[in-house]
Amino acid sequence: MRTFEKAATRFFKPLLEVGMVAQPLSGLWLRQCVSLDELAGVNSGLAIFYRSAITGIFANGWRKSVVLLLFSSALASQVVTGNEPHGWQRAGDAETISEVEVELSLEQRLVRAEARLAELEALNAKIDPSHIEEPEIAANSAAPTTRALYGGDGFGFETDDGRFSLTIQNRIQARYATPFDSDPRTLEDLERNQRSFMIRRARTKLRGHAYRTWLEYYLQYDWADPILRDLNLTISKYRWATLEVGRGKVLYNDERKTSSANQQFVNRSIVNDVFTVDRQQGVQLYGNVFPETVADTTYYLGVFSGKGVGERNNDDHHLMYNVRLQWNALGGEIPFSQSDTEYREQPALNFAIAANTNRSACLAFETNQISCRPLPWAPYDTIGEPGQYRINQMMGEIRFKWVGFSLLHEFHAKQINDTLAAPDDPFRRTTMLGGLLQAGYFPHHDLPIFPENLEIAGRYASVNPRLAVNNIRQHETSVVMTYFLNSHQNKVNLQLSHLTLDPTGLASRAEQRLWLQWDLTY
Repeated sequence: MRTFEKAATRFFKPLLEVGMVAQPLSGLWLRQCVSLDELAGVNSGLAIFYRSAITGIFANGWRKSVVLLLFSSALASQVVTGNEPHGWQRAGDAETISEVEVELSLEQRLVRAEARLAELEALNAKIDPSHIEEPEIAANSAAPTTRALYGGDGFGFETDDGRFSLTIQNRIQARYATPFDSDPRTLEDLERNQRSFMIRRARTKLRGHAYRTWLEYYLQYDWADPILRDLNLTISKYRWATLEVGRGKVLYNDERKTSSANQQFVNRSIVNDVFTVDRQQGVQLYGNVFPETVADTTYYLGVFSGKGVGERNNDDHHLMYNVRLQWNALGGEIPFSQSDTEYREQPALNFAIAANTNRSACLAFETNQISCRPLPWAPYDTIGEPGQYRINQMMGEIRFKWVGFSLLHEFHAKQINDTLAAPDDPFRRTTMLGGLLQAGYFPHHDLPIFPENLEIAGRYASVNPRLAVNNIRQHETSVVMTYFLNSHQNKVNLQLSHLTLDPTGLASRAEQRLWLQWDLTY
């Protein structure tokens, strides 16, 4: 309504003046072109408005006259419906209308129009221009539309303006294990006969960005072992500095950081459970500096509560600190994904070292409702008191990929300091060692008799707890054949492992384990 009044104030008065001045000059022409008889059924007052508009074209151009014609059309709609203003007369109600009556009627209406324009001008002075623009903005603004897409991260949605996105990805990992599934740590573990079919992993991932493409979110939930595994926000605006806040994997070593969906083997090695720092709740900062130069380096820094993801609060004031430094010697950063499924034509070589320190009741970690875990050997087979164990860890790593060949080597050292133990206690300080070496290759490129998507890989891993009493070394020798139906997103693994336990003062014992697994991500 305010917009109409403003328009009337600005244009209607000049148009009436133009029509009144120009009418005597063009009356003869108008009588020839427009007669009252031709406007049968229309009020005589409307005829005067039309006549004034047409004569106004000759006097002052067509732009202002068009507005007057539009105004007259609105009045005509009232006439047709029988709602004409008081005092207006239909042409059919009188046989003739004299020119004198028309002129008098015009002057009467001009007087009324002047009075109405005065009111509109007074009202216009009180109008806030910002109030007039708001309806136009609301009318022109439309809700952003979305489009569906499917890619490597799953099925997703994204707004056309690119401000919001959501990708949904599901994963099923079905496994057959004989004679047992988990890694043996004691001699009793070798005696298990637990052949099993299982849904080892069943997970849903949600990821995307909100408001800005560099403001990312990520969520992962496990249905087979119900827990919220990951939930974090990431600011990735700058390549040299990315900030991640929430719960997720600590960027410490490749074997743990690489998703189980992108592993070269059916599962991680025997090294993982002993030396992993797993998932934590905290903040990580990482980035790539001096890219594509001989000094190409990626750094990772992290501060965490140090209790895993099963508990909201820390048990004391001590925090976990983590640092990883990676030199990208050839080919830039290698993603945390094993096997050279891309068949890199240029070699990629990364070297990394990492360190982690934490003081808590925990001796190991697992992504579970109870993340703080003990180790399988006495006296570390129970969780300690808050802040009892100061654990310092170091890790060295080499990764290499080229034309279907891939290699991974990790060396681990873990020092456990029992702050409550007596000075002469042999378990006051224990340093555990472990490591793995694995390599894989797609033989089709040299031996076409093998399928193109078949990879054969081997791994050797060992753990030496170095316990002061009843030490027991563990060894793993594994071979795996993997057929990639669609890279890591759809693959079938067959793995055979030879697992050996070597206790101090006793004969070593070994057992074989067979794994058959289908891993599908969609």
